[in-house]
Amino acid sequence: MNFEQLKDIPLQINNYVDLLKKDNKFEFNPSLYGLTKVGKKLNLGFSNYGLKIKYMLGELNSETLVTNWVDYINSYQQTKKHFPKNSFIDPAFLNGYKFLGFKDELKFNVKNFTNIFLNKNFDTKRSSLVKAVNAETKQSISTLYQVGFKNKYKLEQEYKDFKDLEIYLNSLNWSQPWSAGAQFSSMCVYSATQEFNYSEKLYKYITFLLDENTGSYFSKTPSSSRQVINGAMKVITGLDWIGQEVHSPEKLIDFCLSNIPVSEGCDIVDYVYVLYKCSNQTIYKKKEINDVFKIIIEQLLKLYNVNDNAFSYYQNKSQTHYYGLKITDGTNNADLHGSLLSLWAIFMMMENMEILDSKFKIIKP
Repeated sequence: MNFEQLKDIPLQINNYVDLLKKDNKFEFNPSLYGLTKVGKKLNLGFSNYGLKIKYMLGELNSETLVTNWVDYINSYQQTKKHFPKNSFIDPAFLNGYKFLGFKDELKFNVKNFTNIFLNKNFDTKRSSLVKAVNAETKQSISTLYQVGFKNKYKLEQEYKDFKDLEIYLNSLNWSQPWSAGAQFSSMCVYSATQEFNYSEKLYKYITFLLDENTGSYFSKTPSSSRQVINGAMKVITGLDWIGQEVHSPEKLIDFCLSNIPVSEGCDIVDYVYVLYKCSNQTIYKKKEINDVFKIIIEQLLKLYNVNDNAFSYYQNKSQTHYYGLKITDGTNNADLHGSLLSLWAIFMMMENMEILDSKFKIIKP
């Protein structure tokens, strides 16, 4: 692995993010090219991505800049029917869901049919929207806390007591832990930042879902290693927020080392995060982990678009969808989310190898 290839990437990513800025300096396009109408209008999520990248790169040197950026993100707190009071809601996102394209509407209709006649439990259009708003809310709150600030108004506590929250958690499909783990993680973030005070009970809850063989968390062994690792990633992010360690780091390390992912933004960063957090707890197979990280860095560099000097979510293809909404046509270009994930993964791996420059930071998702 030639680490010289990595030395210019932080500056190039910083320049790329600046190119994505809209007239409002806190708003960013998801990519430079191939944007859809919806992709041009969404702002909240990409503002969070931009702020996270600037934080990682140590580029937030102006207190005024950060304060104004925080005020901008906080301006998206709203109270709307069907969502918890003071959720972070981008009006363009709601509008995008209201006018989905034919193919996306058809997918939801097929899922509704399958739920009714085949007794399945696929997300409906409404439940998908609720989860998406929850994800943007969690993302906004975690970003604000990352840079040393808070959301202006506390998020409404949906569940009167933990029994109600437990009913909700039990309703999730824990045989597909990626999605269920994401919802668990958001509850951990809210417990830690919004004074919900469920942290100990959330830790006890997830302990019962620990799988002794893989070290991951689920009710029934998923059919793919992708679900095992990515589900663990979501749960571990939640554990981090409530100040708890990974239950079985050595088991997870063994599973990850036996299941290296494909070259896709989210899969790679989930994989790296799990190994990184486990390796922070134990010296178990540290050398093997760092050897795999060298391979992963080579894989990530395949996502690097030399024309844009940034990363794409897919190899030779920009990220096409954002929580179900089509944002680009998938042209051969870099994108903001792919750049965020790849930079984060590279920094985690370099820190694990003890070669990360001290001016750079690791974000807490």
